[in-house]
Amino acid sequence: MSITMLIVTLLAVCRVTRLVTDDYITLPVRQWVLNRNGAEGWFTHGIHCPKCVSVWAGFAAAPLWYFYGGQAWYIIISTALALSYANILLNRLDKD
Repeated sequence: MSITMLIVTLLAVCRVTRLVTDDYITLPVRQWVLNRNGAEGWFTHGIHCPKCVSVWAGFAAAPLWYFYGGQAWYIIISTALALSYANILLNRLDKD
């Protein structure tokens, strides 16, 4: 369990949060939840709220990092997600 993998896990949680709450690829899922539960449903709010999703993503990621943080499959998946999120942040800075 290294601090580097903790930071990578943090960025991976940020990426998963954005994936669930904002990205186009998950829009059909968010629409389905909205249609099924209505605009005021707790699950609808939960899946559209970055603060809410980040809590659940963090709860899932913490034990994975603790128990599997040194294994290749975890390093590959979390690093890919972290790099994707870093790319998003850098693209925001690169806008002229």
